[in-house]
Amino acid sequence: PAYPPAEVHAAAERRLAREREAAEAAGGGVPPFNTTIAVVATDADLTRAQAQKLAGTAHDGLARAVRPVHLLTDGDTVFTLATGQVPVEPGDPVAVNEILAAGADVLARAIVKAVRAARSTEGPGGTLLSYTELYGDGPE
Repeated sequence: PAYPPAEVHAAAERRLAREREAAEAAGGGVPPFNTTIAVVATDADLTRAQAQKLAGTAHDGLARAVRPVHLLTDGDTVFTLATGQVPVEPGDPVAVNEILAAGADVLARAIVKAVRAARSTEGPGGTLLSYTELYGDGPE
């Protein structure tokens, strides 16, 4: 990953602190919860156990892209959908490994793309600043 320069990150943290102070002064000082909900879908013919495993390994993608993740106040959840259109080799315990690895990779990429596409918004807790507003359109 390409991280922003330290001075850009420091400026973003200062701006976020100012926004939190403004929200507190306006009576809306409760920070937002940081729940992430995702769906990983595949056309593979997965069993229920394999689909559950895919949801679990996709959580690794969540942890790659979101910091902090899985806190006590988060509801971070990943669901899996499988259409069953493409057969998976039966009796081969590692046949689904590529799908499991891809689930983590695509979820991490999807989160980064979503964060980069998001725009700032006003909410009950004040202004929620987007990554792009804080850091610009730098490298992906």
